Order: sequence, then structure tokens, then C-alpha cells
Amino acid sequence: MHTKRPLFNSLTILFSITLVLTACQQKNTQNTAEQKKRTDSSSTLPKPTTTVKKDLGKMVSDLKASMVSYMHTAQPSYTMDDINNCEIIIKRYLTDIQSSKNRSDGMAIVKTAILELNRLNNKTQETLIETGEREQIAEIIILASSSKGYNTVDEDITEEWREW
Repeated sequence: MHTKRPLFNSLTILFSITLVLTACQQKNTQNTAEQKKRTDSSSTLPKPTTTVKKDLGKMVSDLKASMVSYMHTAQPSYTMDDINNCEIIIKRYLTDIQSSKNRSDGMAIVKTAILELNRLNNKTQETLIETGEREQIAEIIILASSSKGYNTVDEDITEEWREW
């Protein structure tokens, strides 16, 4: 009988260790799965719109500064009022596109902004929006719309209506 007791204790200890190790392994597997799930879901989430807005706001400011600088050095046929109107159109576009609910509404907002910019540029004998400004404005419009998932950053959604 004395020989069975240590075997019983050894089996009990071995069984207990196996249970503890199995429980630890299951917990580790759960933690790894939860961590992977958090990592996977965070990598597919869009960038916060506050970051996009901040970058777009700086882009609008840079565009305006460039137009003002050029106006003072080259004396084109546009005025400070024209620059301010351009800024108003772009800022209204940014506000409207952020509050849009679907791609169809978003594209209507893009079209409206582009047509307004066309009219403003025509008023200035096509001098307000030249090559540099065209690139900056198109990038602002494309980035804002892509932040809503309506297009990719490589897709020029302005081209259909743009005259500049």
C-alpha cells in the first residue's frame, strides 16, 4: 500500500500541472487572438478625420499664401477678393463633403465646387487657377473625398467638370 500512495500523489500532481498548463495555454491563445483582432481592426480603420482636416486646412492656407504671393509679384488679373472667394468655395466644399452621407451626394458636392471654381477662374481670365494651383486644389478635393471612402487618392474626381 505504501507504494501506491506516491504513485497516486505523482499522478495527482502531474494531472494538476497538466490542467494548469492547459489553462495557461488557452488564456495565452485567447490573449493572442484578442490582440490580433485589435491590431487587425485598427489597421483597417480610416485615419481620424481630424488629422485629415488639419492637413487639408494647412493645404488651403498654403494655397492662399501662394496666390497672394504671386498676386504681389506678378500682378495678375485677380484680386484679393478673388482669392478669398476661392478659399470660401474650398472651405465650403470641405465642410459639405465631411457631412455627406454617401458617394452620390459626395460627387454632387465635388461637382458644385468645381463648377463654382470654374466660374471664378473664368472671371479672372483663367489667371487665378494655373498649373500649381490646379494641382493643389485638385489634391485638396481628392483627399477630402477619399477620407470619406468615395474615391482613392489616385482617382482624379475633378477632371469631369474641371476647366482649369
